[in-house]
Amino acid sequence: MMSPKEITDALTKIFQDDPRVVAFTLVGSQAREDVYKATKYSDMEGYIITKDEFVEAVEGELLDILTKFGKILFSFKHDIGFMAIYEDLFRIETPVIKESGMKQLFSRPKFQTVKILVDKTNGELRAILDKRPDGIDIPRIFKDKVVNFWNWQIIGAQYLKKGEIYNTRAILNIHASVLIKLFELINDPNILLLETNKRVEEFLTSDQLKVLAEITPSYDKSQIEKSLWKVMDIFPVVFKDIKEKYGYSYDESLEEKVKPRVTNLLNQ
Repeated sequence: MMSPKEITDALTKIFQDDPRVVAFTLVGSQAREDVYKATKYSDMEGYIITKDEFVEAVEGELLDILTKFGKILFSFKHDIGFMAIYEDLFRIETPVIKESGMKQLFSRPKFQTVKILVDKTNGELRAILDKRPDGIDIPRIFKDKVVNFWNWQIIGAQYLKKGEIYNTRAILNIHASVLIKLFELINDPNILLLETNKRVEEFLTSDQLKVLAEITPSYDKSQIEKSLWKVMDIFPVVFKDIKEKYGYSYDESLEEKVKPRVTNLLNQ
């Protein structure tokens, strides 16, 4: 099995020589050299951008190309793109994208690294990357997360009272995902720009991870109910911490309006 760098170098040469391919970029942890770098367990994600009429043809040749780098355990195509898994469990994801779709493809913040390996677009790709937003509208996102928390909390309490324990736990999973984002915002807004909840152990403090554990129970009704109560203490404090640190406003009246009613519902 070739190393990720050897595979990257080989793919770069193949696509550089292929007139149907206009660009090849590496994204994800394999493209980063600072935060959230690749480990030996990381996969590889690369976008192959072709002239519009050659997408299916290039995609149809990927298995033969990737087989050159090692023995493939299995491969398949899903919504994101073509995926190959090697016998050592290394994964390569290589979506083939139409040239006309480049602008939409590369619309995420600049903080999300895109490493250009092949570029035959006469500067168009570089211009698209340069025009990406520097950040995201964090104040608006924060406001939305506050509203959504109380909405999901109502739904979670209703699920619990209906005896739908699995669905209640699903709501707590949503809460946990949001809490990770809020903690990342408190610790370092740049981490939030990665738009991922991967490797939370790397970005959150030990105390934050303990709080996260409190609201991610196993499939146990009493623990799930306890966590549903607990989040109503945790989230308002985090909301206030973010407001104090950054000055972001949010609808603080939601706690006064919703919490007593959810409390009453849970006590029934």
